Amino acid sequence: MEQYKPKLNVYRILLTSITLICGCTIYGQVLNDNCQFATAIPSSNNYCSVDGQFSNTGAKADPVFPNTCVQLLWQNGVWFSFVPKKPAALIRVFGSGQGGTIRNPKIVVFQRCGVYLQCSPGKTIGNDELLIDNLNIGQTYYFMIESPVGGEGTFKLCVNDFTPVPSPEADCSQAVVLCDKSSFSVQSLTGIGNDRNEIEAGNCMEAEFQSAWYKWTCDVAGPLTFTLTPNNHRDRNTISDDLDFALYELPNGINDCRTKRLIRCMASGANGTAGATDPLSTWINCNGPTGLMVGDNDISEAPGCQSGNNNFVSALNMEVGKSYVLVINNYSRSGLGFGIQFGGTGTFLGPKPDFDINANLAFECDKSIVFTDKSTSSTDPIITYTWNMGDRAVPDRQTGKGPHNTTYQSFGDKIAALTVETSRGCVVTKIKEFFVQPCCKDTSTLRLNAAKVDLRCYDIPEGSILAQPTGGAPDYRFMLNNGAFTVNPMFSRLDTGIYSLIVQDSKGCADTLIRSITEPPEIFIDAGDDQTIEFGDSTRLNGSYVSFNGKDTLIWTPAADFRINGITDPEVFPKDNTTYFFTLTDKNGCKKQDTVLIRVNKNYMIHAPNIFSPNRSGTNEFFNIWTTRGVKYVELLEVYDRWGNLVYQGKDVKAPISGTLITNDINSGWDGKVKRKDSNETDTGPDAVTGVYAWRARVRFIDDEVKNFAGDLTLVR
Repeated sequence: MEQYKPKLNVYRILLTSITLICGCTIYGQVLNDNCQFATAIPSSNNYCSVDGQFSNTGAKADPVFPNTCVQLLWQNGVWFSFVPKKPAALIRVFGSGQGGTIRNPKIVVFQRCGVYLQCSPGKTIGNDELLIDNLNIGQTYYFMIESPVGGEGTFKLCVNDFTPVPSPEADCSQAVVLCDKSSFSVQSLTGIGNDRNEIEAGNCMEAEFQSAWYKWTCDVAGPLTFTLTPNNHRDRNTISDDLDFALYELPNGINDCRTKRLIRCMASGANGTAGATDPLSTWINCNGPTGLMVGDNDISEAPGCQSGNNNFVSALNMEVGKSYVLVINNYSRSGLGFGIQFGGTGTFLGPKPDFDINANLAFECDKSIVFTDKSTSSTDPIITYTWNMGDRAVPDRQTGKGPHNTTYQSFGDKIAALTVETSRGCVVTKIKEFFVQPCCKDTSTLRLNAAKVDLRCYDIPEGSILAQPTGGAPDYRFMLNNGAFTVNPMFSRLDTGIYSLIVQDSKGCADTLIRSITEPPEIFIDAGDDQTIEFGDSTRLNGSYVSFNGKDTLIWTPAADFRINGITDPEVFPKDNTTYFFTLTDKNGCKKQDTVLIRVNKNYMIHAPNIFSPNRSGTNEFFNIWTTRGVKYVELLEVYDRWGNLVYQGKDVKAPISGTLITNDINSGWDGKVKRKDSNETDTGPDAVTGVYAWRARVRFIDDEVKNFAGDLTLVR
């Protein structure tokens, strides 16, 4: 079995200059235009695409789900899927001016295709974000990105799952208690709370604008670091929200904010005065993420971006039993939130959730599996237990200490979580991964069929295979040629070859099918050999072709220099080195193109006699300019005597008027008579004397280049 068929063809060796053009539209199609064909996010752990990687341009309308989201048109959505391994996720879209071109994007999440869950409120013209929690970990979720009609474009997409903490509080007295160092995200910051005097005089932050307070007690002594990242942060060179923070020690314990003592302060950001911001290059070191960092020497950075500032201050060496409180402030007032990641060896005091997973009979789907609590708390008692058993569990949510029995309706990798809360408000989560064995029966009705689309054009990988399973136990997963399993039944952009397609249902039953992708014959086209011609000459192009699918169009371009635009052997009259394109489009819309280069020797030359005898003998009576094919006309010909007097002036206007120059005409030009001042063209004056005369000519060539020429002429009688 092979995925790609080797192609050896003598024409590929001989016609090395041929360029293949894709006349197909596969790369312009929106492959994830339907929920069924959603693009799978490879990991929900801090995933971010590159700028402009995705687009909803060209997407078609989706089925309308009423009463779900305001300002949602369901006109141009594109679809994605992700599998969270933690109970919450933050989805962010960066569009116009923020890593793409889409305007006013919106995010709509579905529990499964056709089952609406939640949508974003809509943030700004350039970006949007949606935080969704209470997710069933291990389940496949779907979401759609759409824009207003006319606002379609490219975008960057980020997805990050995390263990949620309670919603942020804007007063120290109500600060959220952190009991472990799990990372988390906050969707928005909107207020400053009820206590408007919490920022003391001399604090670098100066005032609260949109804030959140978090407090904890040290369990194991050691350094503490953290990184705060604005939700609209894209990269170092793009301006994002200015997050400030202040870190305090609470000498009288975690519940007493009145005696808090400032130990770290960070307010650096943009330089500028009177509301104006200086160029980013002058304060780039104070843009984006901020926090505590090992190796940093300062404990405070004032507003602006002074020399030496880097948006970070020194890590904190926590002491056992001491309590601390952190206020995070969005100075930019955008309403957007942030993400925080903790580091260092110091830990927070809190309960230690834990549990065992055991099987009554067999550790496989459709069999009872027992979850037994092993959590401990050395300070205050655990008051609530919340269990998330994960994808396809029955039941999937339970409360109470347990033990709890659960049955999984599907096999595979599973994730379960236990969240405990203590009497002082500590909320901590423990997550475990495990595997449930298949429970496929010999009587399974699972069958696989597939539709295929062969290549429309030779060597353009636009083939596809669409899996069409029936029976068994949905949901289905699909694998092509030993790749990764996916919930998307469509495999696109395939080259020629033999493909092995596998479907697997939720019980672990599988069926296999072989499909072959073929291609039409290759178009052969030859524009002929390169040529070299003299300036002003024409030549014929010698094209040939073979197309097994017939032809729709056969053209040469560019057409400006063609005297005869024939099918295969047109005559061309190039003025400069020119590459001509010979293009065939067959009846399938496939294109093949070859090129030929015509080089032009650009010799700007004329010929002029150096002696003539206007003695009325009938020969050699006129002095004239003799030109090559590259000459358009002679703009001016003048003859002067030895004293510099003008004795003749002629212009080539291609008209038989007496006294007018007609280039290359033996009976036109200077007739050896002296031009009289103010004379008309029929009164040329007396004969010029024998001697040497000087001439000059201004000549325009066919490429409109103008050249000056000069020489000597001897007149004899």
